[in-house]
Amino acid sequence: MPSAALLVFGCSAAASAYQIAQGFAARRFFRRAAEAAARWRRDWQPPVTILKPLKGEGLDLYANLASFCRQDYPAYQIVFGVCRADDPAVAVVERIRRDFPHCDVTLAVGDAPGTNRKVANLVQMMRHARHDVLVLSDADIRVRPDYLRTMVAPLSDPRVGLTTCLYRGRGYFGLPSVMESLYLNTIFVPMVLMAQWVQEFRYAYGASIALRRDALEASGGFAPLADYLADDYLLGNRVHAAGFELVLLPYVVETVLDSVTMADLWRHLLRWARTYRVCQPLNWFLTIITHTTLWGVLAALASGGSRTGLGLLAVALACRLGSLRDTMRLLREHETPRYLWLVPLSDLGYSALWIASWLGREVDWSGQRLRVEPDGRMVPAGPIPTPAAGSEIARRDQLDLGRPEDAANAGA
Repeated sequence: MPSAALLVFGCSAAASAYQIAQGFAARRFFRRAAEAAARWRRDWQPPVTILKPLKGEGLDLYANLASFCRQDYPAYQIVFGVCRADDPAVAVVERIRRDFPHCDVTLAVGDAPGTNRKVANLVQMMRHARHDVLVLSDADIRVRPDYLRTMVAPLSDPRVGLTTCLYRGRGYFGLPSVMESLYLNTIFVPMVLMAQWVQEFRYAYGASIALRRDALEASGGFAPLADYLADDYLLGNRVHAAGFELVLLPYVVETVLDSVTMADLWRHLLRWARTYRVCQPLNWFLTIITHTTLWGVLAALASGGSRTGLGLLAVALACRLGSLRDTMRLLREHETPRYLWLVPLSDLGYSALWIASWLGREVDWSGQRLRVEPDGRMVPAGPIPTPAAGSEIARRDQLDLGRPEDAANAGA
């Protein structure tokens, strides 16, 4: 048998073994997380400021934001931030204010310098954050009423500076969004759980982060991140470097995916892949050995459809799908198993994405075409929207448009 075929067979066997190990890693993570949770003070519920940078009305934005207004938590402020007063998200925030008058809501308008417009938004939003525990969450995230209690509890330990959590994709808008949800739920989440076993946890996931103000300040704040693509990853790195522990919670929030076309899907996933490649180039290169479906197919092809090659493909798919079923059960994820028959196709698309991630440095993000430098910094690769003149300074005294008394104070 040719040596190339033997190499492929070995890679297929290794990839199948990886899937089995990934299942063990998921069980280990949930067991250790349950042990750690027993040490946290559930009665520690300090006032919290939730920071929600927004751009555009998005898909289901109202339902996403409303879920943060239904928290089973004693005291919290929500700061919604937009770069421009004419952003369509402003109308959604005004509806939130009308429908949830009991909520302490602030609308911050304006931004700061930076290629990463989300971080530029966060910089100016921080001027309105009144509390010392901060929660950051993307606009497409939807949560349950126990979200704040769960995210904040580990911060009762002064050694813990930041918590973050897992997230599942929800694709309600046709095949592209379903395929994106499969990528998140069957590739990204299992990869995260495996990483907890093999490396120290020192990063965060932007879908949901909670941190103490002192940890943020010790890390240098948001401003140093304003030109970087992987702001969440770097924020976790900097908080860890400042001497604080980070905690990944077994809690799962939902991200409502807005890929309507396959082109949308490709742009979203390519941005993620190139972000990973910049942050951890060696790790990203080595992930090719985990592409179980790819190696199974190559084994079948390299053997000319022999019984051995087809057997390796069958073992690869059995290990892959079996590991996923176990992981989905631990996550209490009931929707994804309906689409497991699409996983082989999703996996092969992921392998194509891995190749494409090495073929350039440009990404599309929020209507901007950007080039990612080797250090993770972003520079424009074409025309990008610029903030309105004086957007940060001219509006400085009219940013707090939340409760009626706040608006009155702003105009005094």
